[in-house]
Amino acid sequence: MHNHAEDPRRVKKRELDRKAQRLSRERTKSRIAQLEAMVESLRQSDTNAQIASLMDQLSKVTKERDDMLQVLTSLGTTIQRHLDAPAPAGSSRTPVGASTQATISLGLMGPEISQETPGSSSETSALAPWDLAPAQPQVTNCLGNETWDYAVSCSDQFPPAMAMDNTIMGHAGGELIPLPELLPNVQMSEEDVIIPTPAMTCPCSNPNSCSSDRHPRKPRNIWRAANETLKRLTKLSSEEIIVEDLTSEDTPVRAVLEGWDSVDRAGKMSSSWRKLRHIDETCFRNCPNTERLAILTIMHLLLTYHGESSLERRSALPRWLWMRPSQALAHSYAIDFFVWPGIRERFVFSQHQYCTNLFWDLFQSNLKILWPYDFRDTYMQNARTGKYQLSPLFEERLRNINSWTMSPDFFTQFPELYEDIPSYLGIPPALGGMSTLTAAYFQTQDENANEVAVR
Repeated sequence: MHNHAEDPRRVKKRELDRKAQRLSRERTKSRIAQLEAMVESLRQSDTNAQIASLMDQLSKVTKERDDMLQVLTSLGTTIQRHLDAPAPAGSSRTPVGASTQATISLGLMGPEISQETPGSSSETSALAPWDLAPAQPQVTNCLGNETWDYAVSCSDQFPPAMAMDNTIMGHAGGELIPLPELLPNVQMSEEDVIIPTPAMTCPCSNPNSCSSDRHPRKPRNIWRAANETLKRLTKLSSEEIIVEDLTSEDTPVRAVLEGWDSVDRAGKMSSSWRKLRHIDETCFRNCPNTERLAILTIMHLLLTYHGESSLERRSALPRWLWMRPSQALAHSYAIDFFVWPGIRERFVFSQHQYCTNLFWDLFQSNLKILWPYDFRDTYMQNARTGKYQLSPLFEERLRNINSWTMSPDFFTQFPELYEDIPSYLGIPPALGGMSTLTAAYFQTQDENANEVAVR
C-alpha cells in the first residue's frame, strides 16, 4: 500500500523535472539567439562605419582628381596657345637651341631636377635630353643681367679665374659692347614666367617693360616683375658656387647698410645678387632693414641650392623650405621663394587671386620678423677683414618659421591666409643690445686664429 501511494508523487516529480529542464533549454536557446542577434548587429554597425570611412576617402580622392584635371586642362590650354602662336615675321636668327640658353620646366618633375646641357660656348646650350613630352620650353637669354662684372673691380678674395668681363666683341673694328645694352628689345612671352596662364585677362598677363638695375622703376605688376627677374633656376659652375658662398653673408648686410651701388662698386655683384637686387628694389623696398636682410638671406640660400642641388646644400635649408608635393606641378618660379609651405601650395593652384600690386603693398608693410633687438644686432663686422656676417642668434631666428609673421592688417584683406602665416602679436622689448655678444664672438675668433698661427 505504501509503495503504491508514492508512485504518483514520483511521477509528478519527474514531470516537474522534465518541465524545468525543458524551460532551461528554451531559455538557453533564447539567450543564444539574442547574443547572435547582437553580434550580427555589431557586425552590421562596423560594416557601416567602414563603408562611411571608405566613402569619405573616395570623396577626398575624387576631389583631388578633379583639382588635378583642372590644372592639367589649364596647362594643356597654355601649351596649345604656345604651339598655335605664329612665328615672328622676318626672323633670321639661328635656331633657339644654338643661340640661347633653353631651360625646360617639367610639370611633374619640379625645379630640383631641371638641368642645362652646356654647349660649345657660354652663349650656346642644347635643349635638355628629356624634351620628349609636349611640355612648353621656357626660353631665356643667357646674356641678360646675369653676367659677371669682376673685370671692373676684382678683390683679392676672389680667384683670378673668376674675373669675367661682361662685354662681347662687336661686328666691326673689335668694338666692345656691354651685354646689358644688347637686350632692351627682348620680350618674354607671358607663358615664359607665369605658369599656368590665367583663363581671362589678369593684372599679371602683360609683360612689364624692361628696366636696368641702375634705373629701376616700379613695374606695372610686381608679381610678374618678380618672375621675369628670377626666370628659371640656373645651374652654377663650381667657380660661381665659390663666389656665392663667399658673399652669402657679407653682400646682403652691405647692400642693406650701404646700398646696392656699394656692392656693385666692390665687384661682388654675382648673377644671383643681380637678381636679388632687382627683387629687393621692386618687391621689398618699403620693408624695414631687418626684414629686407632676412628676405635676401633666405632667397640667396635657396638660389644657391638650386644652382647646386646637392644633398649637403639641401640639408642646409630649413625643412620648411623644402619642396612640397604640389610644387612638382608646373608653376611660376617665384612661388618657390615663399617661406610658408601653405602659401606656396596655395599659389601653385590659385596665384591669380593674389597677383595684384595690392597684395605686395600689404606684404611689404605688414611682414614682421620676430627679432627683439635692433637692426645693428643682426650682423657683426670683423675688425681685421672688414667683412660682415650674420649674428648667430639672428641666423637661428631666421630658421624658425614662427619668426616669419604678418601683422593683423594683412589678414583683414586676406583672411583665408590666416591659417598659413603666423600672426604678429608683438614681442617684448629686449633687455639689452648684443654688442657684448658680438665683441665676445670675434674675440674668440681672433684667439682661435692666433692659436692656429702659433702652431
